[in-house]
Amino acid sequence: MMLLVAFESQGQDTNENQSTVKERPFQISLVPGFGTSKGPKEGYTNQFSLNIFVGYEHSLDGAEFGGFYNINKANVAGAQFAGFGNTVGGNVRGAQFAGFLNTVNGKVRGVQSAGFLNVSVEEVQGGQLAGFMNLSDSIKGVQAAGLMNVSKKSADGVQLAGLGNWSRDLEGVQVAGLVNRAKHVRGTQIGLINIADTVERGVTVGLINIVKKGKLQFALEHNEVIDFNIAFRSGTNRLYSVLFVGSQAKKDDYLWTYGGGFGTEFKLKKNWNSSVELTTQSINPKDDHYEEINLLNRLSWNFGYQFSNHLAFSAGPVLNIYVTEVYDQESGRYGNDIDMGTFYNETFSGTNVKMWVGYNVSIKF
Repeated sequence: MMLLVAFESQGQDTNENQSTVKERPFQISLVPGFGTSKGPKEGYTNQFSLNIFVGYEHSLDGAEFGGFYNINKANVAGAQFAGFGNTVGGNVRGAQFAGFLNTVNGKVRGVQSAGFLNVSVEEVQGGQLAGFMNLSDSIKGVQAAGLMNVSKKSADGVQLAGLGNWSRDLEGVQVAGLVNRAKHVRGTQIGLINIADTVERGVTVGLINIVKKGKLQFALEHNEVIDFNIAFRSGTNRLYSVLFVGSQAKKDDYLWTYGGGFGTEFKLKKNWNSSVELTTQSINPKDDHYEEINLLNRLSWNFGYQFSNHLAFSAGPVLNIYVTEVYDQESGRYGNDIDMGTFYNETFSGTNVKMWVGYNVSIKF
C-alpha cells in the first residue's frame, strides 16, 4: 500500500507553485490523520516532522523522523530517518536513512542509505548505499551494495557490489565479487567476470573478460617446461587475462599444471604484433596436488603474425622464476626437474628460487 502511495504522484508536476506551499515549524503524528497534521492536502512544508508510526505529509524542508515509515507527496530538502522506510513522490535534496527501504520518484541530490534497497526513478547525484540492492536511472557518484547495483542509463563514478554491477554507459569504476556488465566502458571493470560491448578507454581486470569488440582467443602452446598447454585469452589488447591448463607427458615425471595471468599486445607493422605476458602456474605430479608452494612464474615477450581473424602464430623468450617449498630428502633436490640451465639458484628459509631463460610457442585461434 505504501509503495502505491509512493508512486501515486508519478506523472504529476512535483515542482508545484511554491506560492501554494505553506511552511510549518513542526508536526507530530501517530499515523496519517491522527496528530497535529491532517496530511498532504494541507499543503504544508514541515521544518520538523515526527511520525510515531507512519507519516504522510506534503513536503519537508528540514528533518523528519519516523518510527516505521515516512511518506512525502512532493519534495524533500533535508534529512529523513525511519526504522523501516522513506518514500518521496518528488525530488530529494539531502539524505535518506532507513532500516530497510528508500524510494524516490524523482531525482536525488545527496545520499540514500538503507539496510535493504534504495530506488531512485531518476538521476542520483551523490550516493546510494544499501545492504542488498541499489536501483537508479543514472548515477553520478557512488553506488555500494551487498548484492547488486543497477544504473539503467549511466554510471559516472563508482559501483561497488558483492555480486554484480550493471550499467549501460560506464565512466568510472565497477568493482564486483562476481560480474560487471556495461555496454560502453570508459574506465575500469574489476571482477571475476567482466562483460562489455566496447572499451573505449580503460581496462577490464578479471579472470574472464568478454568484450564484444575485443580479444576472445583460444590457443595451443608449447614451452620448455610443459609440452602441451591450452590457453584462453580475453579482454582487450590494452589489457587481457590469460587462463591455461597443461601437461608434461614424460613417463618418468608426468606433471600437470594450471594457472593464469595478464598480458598486453601492441601492433608493430601490418599483420605483425608483439605481446608481453606475466603468468603464474601451479606445478603438480600425476594424480596429486602439492600442499607446499610450487609455482612457476613466467615473464614472456612474444612476437606474432596474424594470418587471419582467427589464426595467428607467436613465439618468444621467457624469463622463468621458479619458487618451491617441495623438497626430496633422498635426492636433496628442491622442486621438480623442470629448469633449463639456471643462472640463479638460492634457498631462503626452506623456499628455493631458481631462474632461467626459456621459450614459448603458440598457435592462436
